[in-house]
Amino acid sequence: MDGMAAAGFALLTVPLLSFVSAGMFEFQRDRTSLRSLTRMLPLAVAGALSILLLIKVYDPYFSVRRVQLSRPMSTLSLLVAVSALVCRYKSRLTSALIVIGGQVLVFFWLMTLDVMP
Repeated sequence: MDGMAAAGFALLTVPLLSFVSAGMFEFQRDRTSLRSLTRMLPLAVAGALSILLLIKVYDPYFSVRRVQLSRPMSTLSLLVAVSALVCRYKSRLTSALIVIGGQVLVFFWLMTLDVMP
């Protein structure tokens, strides 16, 4: 992996690290958050979307050409960012990390739009 590929990989992992750290902050603040589906579901969806973004960018054979996943995935990422404002997390830092990570994820998914011939 050359320098540009390593820098791109590091940049694409920013949303995933944001969501993981938000989950850790929320768990430290309130240990009963793991039982609340409304608090953990957006974090789980966001983590899955971040991993799918990495797979789409670095494994072109996994990406299906006929189905454009970028628009639905960016919409889901936007819903994750908005859910941070609705879900009443115990820590403001958790909400801020989810909003920032969701917005960055929306931007990256929109950057991977497939151009249909």
